[in-house]
Amino acid sequence: MVDTRLTGRIFLAAATLAGTALAPALANAEPAAEANWSTLNLTISTENRDEAPRTAVLSCHPVGGTHPHAAAACQTLNAVSGDLTQLTQAQTTCNFIHKPVTYTARGSWQGRPVVFEETYSNQCIAEATTGKVFAF
Repeated sequence: MVDTRLTGRIFLAAATLAGTALAPALANAEPAAEANWSTLNLTISTENRDEAPRTAVLSCHPVGGTHPHAAAACQTLNAVSGDLTQLTQAQTTCNFIHKPVTYTARGSWQGRPVVFEETYSNQCIAEATTGKVFAF
């Protein structure tokens, strides 16, 4: 009976040591995988209260979500390292009609938090600036 108790304690100690040794390795492995993950919740809203905001989820690294042009949107964001404030207006002709539209993005880009909100004077200028990112 003494051998059984001693064997059980030795086994328990060995299992505890093995688990303790693996814990730091596992803890370090998971954040590295999540660091490349990028998911943004995108919203387009207007001042018109009768018009419901449009939303989409954009995932990059890997590409996916509910965004209809996810690959092109991710390519645009990759070019600016996920910093939507770095998107610049493309050469295009837009009218001067003042009909504000607000684009919002919340989520994470390769482990960094993303909080973006910009109101553009109209849809044409918004699309010319953000490309496919808010094309949904």
